[in-house]
Amino acid sequence: MRFPYLATLGAAAVLAVAALPAQGETTISGAKTHAELAAIEDAVPVLEAWIDHFGTYPRVETVRPRIVLVPAGKMAAISAETAHHGPATRGAYDAETATIYLQRPWFADRVYDRSILLHELVHHRQTHARHWYCDQAMEWDAYKLQETFLDQAGIEAGIFWLAIALESSCAVRDHHPD
Repeated sequence: MRFPYLATLGAAAVLAVAALPAQGETTISGAKTHAELAAIEDAVPVLEAWIDHFGTYPRVETVRPRIVLVPAGKMAAISAETAHHGPATRGAYDAETATIYLQRPWFADRVYDRSILLHELVHHRQTHARHWYCDQAMEWDAYKLQETFLDQAGIEAGIFWLAIALESSCAVRDHHPD
């Protein structure tokens, strides 16, 4: 499947998608149609190549994320468990199981929906790249990359940066002993 946003990647990143080494496949569940499954399968390597080009976190070669499409009601419960943004959350990442949750409906032809998957793929890389004093500390970088992705597509991200700064600050109450 071809996506119009490939032009935003640049020639080097597009070539990187074609040259990707064979890896363990990302497991996808909750897709209702073969087309929906194929759209996510097609989107992941393109988004990974975009992150390679514009991000600073290395690919995780050893653990492939699992992607699960869930209804809105289940997403609210998941986002509460994974310390994300509550009922407005459209995606979440569970580092313990390397699972990305995407709220239904999710459409590969919607740039904003792809940006949510991109955001969660960034979290997958972040958890394997280094130690974080609190999970919320990862949000700033993930939102910056999501904003860049949306900007390249000509879409205003509408991110409330003060809230993200406060959330990602890791107040003393958020520190967890390791």
